[in-house]
Amino acid sequence: MPYSLNRVELIGRLGQDPNMRVTSAGQTVTRLSLATDRPSRPGETGTDWHQIVCWDQLAEFAGQHLTRGRLVFVAGRISYRTWEGRDGQRRRAAEIVATEIILLDRRPASDPPDSTGSSLAPSDDDLDE
Repeated sequence: MPYSLNRVELIGRLGQDPNMRVTSAGQTVTRLSLATDRPSRPGETGTDWHQIVCWDQLAEFAGQHLTRGRLVFVAGRISYRTWEGRDGQRRRAAEIVATEIILLDRRPASDPPDSTGSSLAPSDDDLDE
């Protein structure tokens, strides 16, 4: 029996704030761009930009907790989408459909506290206990 696998794992920083919306079918979808570094020439690095799509509960999490510059782990699968552009040409895009997102850094200090009045990120005092 032949086997196949379509799994992507990336660690990078968000290039802009996520774009969250609700589709006409009532599903929440959030799109974001993720930058990862790659070696290009000796001693230099290049940047690859990945388009990430999240659905439903993961989309809501991403829309509420992610902001530009945050360091995240994203796992998912590669998906290819085709459409016809305004000029009549067929277009194709590759995107990562996320199944998991993990925050890898602390919430920036400038973020407001949550509704309970406490910060969502642990303070330095919390880490010593």
